[in-house]
Amino acid sequence: MSILCCSAFASGIKYPALLISDSLTKDANVVKRYDELVIEIKSPGKARIYKKYAYTILNEDGEVYAMFVDSYDKFRDVNSVDGTLYDALGKELKSVKKKDMQDLSGNDESSLMVDTRYKKHDFYYRTYPFTVEYEEEAEMNGIFDLPDWYPQRSSGVSVESAKLVVIAPKDYTFRYKDVNYKGSPTITENGDKKTYTWQVSNLKPIKHESFSPSLRSIVTSVLLAPDEFEIQDYKGNMQTWLGFGQFINSLLAGKDVLPDAVKQQVHSLADGLKSPEEKVKVLYDYLQKNTRYISVQLGIGGWQPFDAAYVTNKRYGDCKALSNYMVALLKEAGVPANYVLIEAGSDADGLVEDFPSNQFNHATVCVPLAKDTMWLECTSQTVSPGYVGNFTGNRKALLIDDKGGHVVFTKYYGVNQNLQLRKINALVDEAGNLNADIQTRYTCIQQDHLHGMINGLTRKEVMERLQKIADLPTYEITSYDYKENKGVFPSIDETLKMDAVNYASISGKRLFITPNILSRYTSRIRTDSARMYDIDFDYAFTDVDTVQIQIPAGYALEALPHNTSLNNEFGAYENSFKVDGANILYIRKYKRNAGLFPASSYDKLGKYLDDIYKADRAKIVFIKKEG
Repeated sequence: MSILCCSAFASGIKYPALLISDSLTKDANVVKRYDELVIEIKSPGKARIYKKYAYTILNEDGEVYAMFVDSYDKFRDVNSVDGTLYDALGKELKSVKKKDMQDLSGNDESSLMVDTRYKKHDFYYRTYPFTVEYEEEAEMNGIFDLPDWYPQRSSGVSVESAKLVVIAPKDYTFRYKDVNYKGSPTITENGDKKTYTWQVSNLKPIKHESFSPSLRSIVTSVLLAPDEFEIQDYKGNMQTWLGFGQFINSLLAGKDVLPDAVKQQVHSLADGLKSPEEKVKVLYDYLQKNTRYISVQLGIGGWQPFDAAYVTNKRYGDCKALSNYMVALLKEAGVPANYVLIEAGSDADGLVEDFPSNQFNHATVCVPLAKDTMWLECTSQTVSPGYVGNFTGNRKALLIDDKGGHVVFTKYYGVNQNLQLRKINALVDEAGNLNADIQTRYTCIQQDHLHGMINGLTRKEVMERLQKIADLPTYEITSYDYKENKGVFPSIDETLKMDAVNYASISGKRLFITPNILSRYTSRIRTDSARMYDIDFDYAFTDVDTVQIQIPAGYALEALPHNTSLNNEFGAYENSFKVDGANILYIRKYKRNAGLFPASSYDKLGKYLDDIYKADRAKIVFIKKEG
């Protein structure tokens, strides 16, 4: 051991893996040996970004951290990058500079034009453990965002040492929000500069747990945002959401002028309609039929929409352009509507309401009406008017009006809206084979995946998906059909025919049947170790199955499972079994509540889900009648 220690401090040796504490390598894929981010703010429109980090990669699951990737565009220049590769003992193997790295376009399949480019590099070294060190200097030419600090961005990452430093002129004001940070930043003054420093060390890796909250709510982080800022030829103040919205209004100014031909089309479609709701629906249909989503991100266009005339001429636009266009169409028809900024996606973290800043990746439209509010997803050519689903539903957003920005809540879809209502009529033959006719109605969030499937896949691809939906060893979907029912709360009716070989077990004179054919709870959670984090059920739903099965003649009931009824803060579950001669009636109802539940209730959740797992697999036993 003494020889290894001596060699670790020999000339030219850095970051020997052998010296990492066992507490940091346990359950880790990557150890951040050193991670420093320095943000030096020169003015409201200029900043220097310096990064230096060394990551020891322990296994193939940590490979993503071995790669250097950073972007540059009109507002951000990468001035220099240096990289070095070290082996397990800390011996330098290779080095690289910016000029040797790949330079790639930021275009993707959904983008027509972007001015973002990437510097990318990988040493392609896979003898574990090994260490990569990178040092980078970049310059921001326009400040709308400041980098947030996350020492741990994923599970399996431990940290020896990490530091955030913000250097700013004394009279420059910016805001910060500590999340799960112990203590306060160290603040020092030197001449006309003020320096803020946050540091962490010896952070053990985050363990993955079932139903964990968003990583952002778990890990240590510091959110940063300017007050006064400048980008391109625009200036703003985001100290409040009102001010943030006023800046967005400056980007939207003059962008809603429709060509005369489109104005005439709007009046032709909408003037004869009596209600604002009817006008919204017909103009949304017009948008869907005459435009499509294509991303165009050039310069300030990352935040500013192309104008209505551009969308008219090109017949496409990104989320900002299409949303701005939709607002313009409605305005021409006399229906007030609002441009809205939001973080979209089923895995969105949610708006940090007490920290005004750019937390958005999407734009959409809100139409306030007398009885309700309609939300319009303008990037989709297939969704129902007024429906936004799990993409932008159930969350806070920033609505922009003439006064500025206002935090609002989007459409809520709860336990009474997200339904799966299934009826099955099945027949079991003498050999135990099952033939079933299945009718299912899915509503709101429960139909989102089907909507995407039937509007985006071929019939062959749909059939391939359907062959994987059941928790059965052998089955075949022999036919299927779907009917979409448009509306603010849309639904999809699914019709399936299914054959399952040896569905029922036959042993001697006995016939064993599990009446729950398609809705078996498939996973159990381990409760043998202490729960670290709260339990997060991100959305609520209700499933109801009514199953009728006819068995072969000549059998008598021998054993019928007890009905189950469970009810707690997580939801409710009940099932019932009834046998009348050769006919089985099985009813299952499962309701899950949405919410954040304390880690201390994890054992209770484990037992609850385990009880459901067992109840879903309960068997009815029949015995062959004599003679």
